[in-house]
Amino acid sequence: MDTESLYQPYAEEGYRLFSERLTKIHDLPYKGVRIPRLRTLARALDDFPYEIRYHEDVLLRGFWIASRRISFSNMIPLIQSQLPFLSTWDEADSFAAAIKVKVPDAEAAYSFFLSLLDDERPMVCRLGIVALMSNHRLFHAHRDSMLEAIAGADSDDYYISMAVAWAFSFFIIDDPSARSFLPHLSEATRKRTEQKLRDSHRTKR
Repeated sequence: MDTESLYQPYAEEGYRLFSERLTKIHDLPYKGVRIPRLRTLARALDDFPYEIRYHEDVLLRGFWIASRRISFSNMIPLIQSQLPFLSTWDEADSFAAAIKVKVPDAEAAYSFFLSLLDDERPMVCRLGIVALMSNHRLFHAHRDSMLEAIAGADSDDYYISMAVAWAFSFFIIDDPSARSFLPHLSEATRKRTEQKLRDSHRTKR
């Protein structure tokens, strides 16, 4: 079973071309369905019977997993089943942002996301970084160890370096003392962090 008919009313050729240019590196063809529509479609699914054929299928499956009303411990196997499909930064980032951790699940979620930072697959590592950043207020008790782990995940891989830079710019804006971790980053990632800080409207030049 595929998603061809599911997407047909919502596919936009212009958006398909835009998305392909934006992600640059991709393994699957694009249909041009916008993210808000995919979220809506995912919430209407009781299960996910579809074969992964399109970029949007990966996004849709991620949103479907994140929308399950189950404990985080029960969600972990579903998240793990999604990891082999992640091949672009937006597949990782949108999935990470969609996973909303509840307070009782904070410790289980923190340990799981932290473990992803050791994964050799760049987009899986990026997923861990962005998920830690997205849920950082729940993980405040682990702030220093979390920042150390994210700094330790820094890599020559562009997409990991950018995720680390994004995370540290976010943490520094939230708490300037996080700057003390910047010496642990590569020169390239430090420069990207500073650039993101300059680009932010929430911090002074």
